[in-house]
Amino acid sequence: MDLKFTFGGASPDHHDHGDAPSGIPLPFSTTPAISTSSVLELRVRRSAETPGALLGEVVTGDGVVYTSAEVTARGADPAGLAAAARSAMSRAIAGLEGPLAESVESVALDLGGGEVEALAALGIVAPVSDLFMVDAALQRRVGVSEGTPIRIGA
Repeated sequence: MDLKFTFGGASPDHHDHGDAPSGIPLPFSTTPAISTSSVLELRVRRSAETPGALLGEVVTGDGVVYTSAEVTARGADPAGLAAAARSAMSRAIAGLEGPLAESVESVALDLGGGEVEALAALGIVAPVSDLFMVDAALQRRVGVSEGTPIRIGA
């Protein structure tokens, strides 16, 4: 929806509004960003705005953020980061409508170090070097399908 306002010139109230020409549109737009990508990724990273917080976001392949949630970490230890990351994931997914949670194709975890330890605290270990996947427990807690790959780093 585009909103256009005009000021000046001939007005229906027949008052003189100066020499401003009639019908000058102002550039207001309430149109949200539209994604052309069908790829959804769940990202968890440290918040740039709030020290000690993690930000969970569901982002399309072309960078449109569908939902986001900020969670304060309970500590810098792996268990505290794991709990905050899981909470940020869960809250970001909860903001999606309908079956979009099942459409998430990957998870990106960027905690500035300690990602592997945080995943281990969640009970997720890589059967092959650096190949992490959402397990049944995380699926129940967060809503992302079991077997969804988890990428470490940005």
